[in-house]
Amino acid sequence: MDRDTISVSTINEEVYDRLRVAIRTGDLAPGVKVSLRSLAATLGVSTMPVREAMRKLQAQGLVEFERRSVTVVQLAPDEVVQVFQIRLRLEHLAAEWALPRLTDGDVADLRAVLAEMTDPGLDPAVWRRLNRRFHERFYECAGSPHLLELIHNIWDRVESSMAVYASTVDDFAEAHRQHLRMLELIERRNLPGLLDETAWHLEHTSRTVAEALAEALGAERPAPVGSGDTATSGAT
Repeated sequence: MDRDTISVSTINEEVYDRLRVAIRTGDLAPGVKVSLRSLAATLGVSTMPVREAMRKLQAQGLVEFERRSVTVVQLAPDEVVQVFQIRLRLEHLAAEWALPRLTDGDVADLRAVLAEMTDPGLDPAVWRRLNRRFHERFYECAGSPHLLELIHNIWDRVESSMAVYASTVDDFAEAHRQHLRMLELIERRNLPGLLDETAWHLEHTSRTVAEALAEALGAERPAPVGSGDTATSGAT
């Protein structure tokens, strides 16, 4: 097997992973144009792997890619609501598939993540990482790599906006109460209750993020994810 080919492939994957994380965490801020050359210099690589990574990220809807520059997509408030509606449908399906496969070890893992999130001095960025880990750890129990990949992708679309959520709430007490309630329903294998709680949890988060974005952008506040017939479909 050709060693150089493996090396190039590894570089391309590493560049893609690091840029995707930078977008997800907000290190590459939404709406800001950055040159491929500056990104390549920061990563210590040529522009070629950066260009390849940006093509993939553009296909996923995360960036607007021009010939020599890239702009991280800035979601409008109504787009945030749409993404959360998609999240709701995917996560309902994941919950339906995950509950029958759940083990005591899975529950222990979920409880451990929530325990880490109780620290009142937790950095908001760490809280966001643990919040994502809590949800994804449960959806891993669905046993579907394809569904999990879709959930990862849709989370990435809105992850940078979650920084808005973390910066606008006084504390994470309400989110923690919702997580504890979800864990209780998971332990009881109460699917109807869990679907209802998930819908409420996403509506609460969506409303907070969308309203904060609307205020920052001077836009009209959109209807929350829980409005209309689609938000609670399957949650009864």
